[in-house]
Amino acid sequence: MILLIDIGNSCIKWATLERGQLGPQGRFFYKRDDKGPNLTGLRDLSGLDITAVWVANVAGPQWANTLIDWTKECWGFMPIFVETSDSECGVKNGYKNPKQLGVDRWLAMVGAYHLEKAWLCVADCGTALTLDIISDMGVHQGGVIMPGVTTMRHALLKDTYALAQLTKGVNQVDNGNLLAYDTQSGIALGSLYAVAGGIEYVIREWEKKGQAISLILTGGHAPAMVPFLSIPCRQIPDLVLQGLAVMVERVAR
Repeated sequence: MILLIDIGNSCIKWATLERGQLGPQGRFFYKRDDKGPNLTGLRDLSGLDITAVWVANVAGPQWANTLIDWTKECWGFMPIFVETSDSECGVKNGYKNPKQLGVDRWLAMVGAYHLEKAWLCVADCGTALTLDIISDMGVHQGGVIMPGVTTMRHALLKDTYALAQLTKGVNQVDNGNLLAYDTQSGIALGSLYAVAGGIEYVIREWEKKGQAISLILTGGHAPAMVPFLSIPCRQIPDLVLQGLAVMVERVAR
């Protein structure tokens, strides 16, 4: 049994992989202002019969070192940290410097293309919104990065004097209202509109070139985004883990 771990900017996700199939999954959130990386959310996995640990990490070297120590203590071997490359599993990296593309975005594209070999827009709605377009031949056309929903809200609360006292209610949205009737709801709606508008702008501008494109959403805020999008989309919460699974299977062949 193989353990797959996705260490994001605010959430750690994991899944087991056995005979090419993803098994049980879990997740837990963490704060960057913690005293140090804490893997208590993974402690129940230490009793599993794990033969390898594959990791996607965008949270920095502290988390990597902590995970190395934990893996060696539990199973006596080093985890495998996946890195972005020029091409992998049928997907061609479009960045001038391939290593500069985040490994989470890379794996999300690999996972998406493995599921649907078509023109795709992969939008990861997490701490940041990352949006990447892939052709039906697996060629990455490029992407954009913008603040995610929570990041926008936190920036307003932190950097605006009149809003600094608003610590509650900014995450609550009534989807039935176009406009808000209080400040907290105004912030909540505004951040969702901004992200939805960014996604739809890129897709509609691309489709003006005459190429239809399918939208795939992943990331923690993906479910909240769906009611604010006017274009069809497919939600795949574990897309990075699915990309990891595709790479493991490629190595196994």
